[in-house]
Amino acid sequence: MAISTSNGERNSPLKSCSLQAGQRLILTKPNHNCPTTIIAVQGIIRLSTVENENNPEITVALMSPLDNCTFCHPRSENLQIEAITESVIKINNEQKILTANDDFLQEWIFQLYVVRHPIKTEERLKSLLKLLILKLGIRTPEGYKLEFLLSHSRLAEMIGATRSTVSRSLGVLKDKGVISIDEMRGELVVKDSQSISTTAAGITLPL
Repeated sequence: MAISTSNGERNSPLKSCSLQAGQRLILTKPNHNCPTTIIAVQGIIRLSTVENENNPEITVALMSPLDNCTFCHPRSENLQIEAITESVIKINNEQKILTANDDFLQEWIFQLYVVRHPIKTEERLKSLLKLLILKLGIRTPEGYKLEFLLSHSRLAEMIGATRSTVSRSLGVLKDKGVISIDEMRGELVVKDSQSISTTAAGITLPL
């Protein structure tokens, strides 16, 4: 599968690639609608559409080494990978039929849509945190830990809010003791999972 960097430089098909945090790779659409498989050998990866003059960049999924990320590339959009943390990935195209139930993006897109449903920004943020800790979190004595941080602007994009509103909502959750954020370590801990346990429809935390 041909891949280009965010500045448009083309590379030959890759079996594996190391990415620094913040580095992006633009995926070119495979021939014959072959499913694409991305394996995060190490790190956290964000998959998004590519911003253009008509549409903003939209997050469609996050993945970790625990995920089997196989999906059909949307015909109408270009996609890109962003390394949230230092990462190693493998990319492959397979000549096989992929059903909707097996498509990694379908479930993520649906759940991110559900996240945007609550009216209040704080509830949407709680819903997103619940999704993230369910998919990517680690259970610790302190609570559910995310070993990465997303910027306030990125969180705002994912829940359909402004950056300033997200910043205020995070402050409220910290003041309530629901979450703690360690900027130096790049970690967020949900300390009071009961406070966010009813905000995302169809998702249950293993309390």
